[in-house]
Amino acid sequence: MLGKYDTKVVLPKTKSELTRSINNLGQVDIQVLEPIDKTNIGFVKSELDRFFGNGKNELSVVLIKKK
Repeated sequence: MLGKYDTKVVLPKTKSELTRSINNLGQVDIQVLEPIDKTNIGFVKSELDRFFGNGKNELSVVLIKKK
């Protein structure tokens, strides 16, 4: 019999806490860039190039648009 486990899960409340939690997994690298508008699209493109330049051959992108 395995017995009882006392596991407490702390859910992140902010974007920075979520980023820190995911980065602590050690298998992924996450970066939140916001706010993005037409003036800083070049910065976003350079960040994508930086990720691929570090030997990463796969990248997931999540886009969130305000309503």
